[in-house]
Amino acid sequence: MIRRRRPGVIGLLAACFVLSLSSVGVAAGFPVGSSPSADVRASGTVAPTVHCVLPAGQGEATGPQEMTVELSPDVVAPGGRVHAKVTLGPSPATSQIPLQDVPTIPSIDLAMTGGATGTVTVRGAEFTMDVPAGTPIELPPYEGDFLVPVDASGTVSFAPVRTLTQTKVLGSVFETPCDVVGGGATIGAVTVEGAGSEPATLTAPTDAVRPNTPVALGGSGWTPGGTPVPSLCAVGGGGCDPLKFGGHTLTIDSYGTLHGTATLAPAGAVPDGRYEVKVNDGTKEATAPLTVEAVAAGDREIALSRNSGPVGTVITVSGRNYNPDRWINVIGLDAAGAGIDDSAVYVKSGPDGTFAVEFTVISDAVVAVQADEGNDPATVRTVPFTVSTGGGGGGGSADQKLRTSVRAGTLSMVQDGDVVDFGTTVLGTGSGVQRSRLNRVEVEDARGVDSGWSLTATLTDFTSADGGTVPAGAVRWTPVCTARSGSVGAPVAGSPAALGGEAASLCRMDPDGSRPFTGGRFDADADLTLTVPGFTRPGEYSATLTLTLL
Repeated sequence: MIRRRRPGVIGLLAACFVLSLSSVGVAAGFPVGSSPSADVRASGTVAPTVHCVLPAGQGEATGPQEMTVELSPDVVAPGGRVHAKVTLGPSPATSQIPLQDVPTIPSIDLAMTGGATGTVTVRGAEFTMDVPAGTPIELPPYEGDFLVPVDASGTVSFAPVRTLTQTKVLGSVFETPCDVVGGGATIGAVTVEGAGSEPATLTAPTDAVRPNTPVALGGSGWTPGGTPVPSLCAVGGGGCDPLKFGGHTLTIDSYGTLHGTATLAPAGAVPDGRYEVKVNDGTKEATAPLTVEAVAAGDREIALSRNSGPVGTVITVSGRNYNPDRWINVIGLDAAGAGIDDSAVYVKSGPDGTFAVEFTVISDAVVAVQADEGNDPATVRTVPFTVSTGGGGGGGSADQKLRTSVRAGTLSMVQDGDVVDFGTTVLGTGSGVQRSRLNRVEVEDARGVDSGWSLTATLTDFTSADGGTVPAGAVRWTPVCTARSGSVGAPVAGSPAALGGEAASLCRMDPDGSRPFTGGRFDADADLTLTVPGFTRPGEYSATLTLTLL
């Protein structure tokens, strides 16, 4: 018989986070403040101990990894460009499940000593990679450029002190930093000599700025007509990341003057703290300090547009001094302080930490209105409300607006059962072919997006208690995939194929540019055939078929 299991959503995300760790190129280097090796060179290979932290509390890992960095040219002018080629050995972690076409962006911070101080970042181009299960992951070599400081002079040595790998999984960017914690060493050096060009200047706000808001930048001495690109860096110049800005309007005029704004990413991607903003126009770069604070000075406050009214009254609940880009929960309370569930409404705070949402008084039990930020008890604020009763002539008429809100759901699946039985094969009689059918799998896509999805399967070899085996390839399937009534989009069934360790497609939904989204419920199953080899040890056999939905 065949026993089947499927990973849940949490297990899948955990595997994706392991991918983030496994994809991190661990750099050889030394902690800032230590001395480089006396063997100065333009390239080198070292294998320090690194400590990696996975995102979303998925754990940590420590171990060695070999790394080679080649720097060119050997001699540059102050402010000149250095090209780095990075080659990483196998990573210290593995992925729990195989993944395909994972967008990945690698980068590495190099600490400078000798003729310059500070940190530079080498950022590789985005690429996609397939990740096998249970195998040390090895990134392909990548390349990137950086500029030496305009005040550099003489021999400048470099040592990796931190790496950052960004992986894009399920529509989100996950970051895995790895810090060198021991065994570091200088990995290369260049000589800085000659006269450099006029240094560029950069100005940024001195007051704190909020995430998800435009930041005004300016400066002079830039390359006329150049293409400026902003990045957000740690203090000292490391960890520079252009993804920390969601967009910009920066331009350089014919006089070399920088104008425009760069919009910070939402608060979830840019925590409160002190940073450096860096602008690079391809030949010049400059930095300026920048402080990010999500919440303005003052306590969180809420207010009602009116404090009394009959049942059915629609009021506006507003608030300020909240974290930006966070879900605010608004609900009515009864006299006992319990929430009246059917009254709840939800709204996201704006970039300035304010919100406003309409709230309907649905019951005469309402005595107050409460708001909180992300279900955090420390953010609960309450304002009294009095339900009034009508009466006494006059009559009149009133209009009421009917509103509703729709929030995105998830991509999920359920199956009708977890056992498929091929029955009994008697060796030497018949063709040895047994037939069965996969238990129906229902895929539900309630995300409201046009990103598509893919349902695949892998199968292990059949084994028996006394060591007998039947290869997984003895099972073939013919997939069937249909959309239920009311669903949007046409699913595509996988091709008939033999099963095994390589993922085989059962059903998929391709993105459809002709409509704003696809979604609904879709049924997938398959006709199965098992061809038992003529010379097979008798016994009870079982195998595991794993379904993966991405």
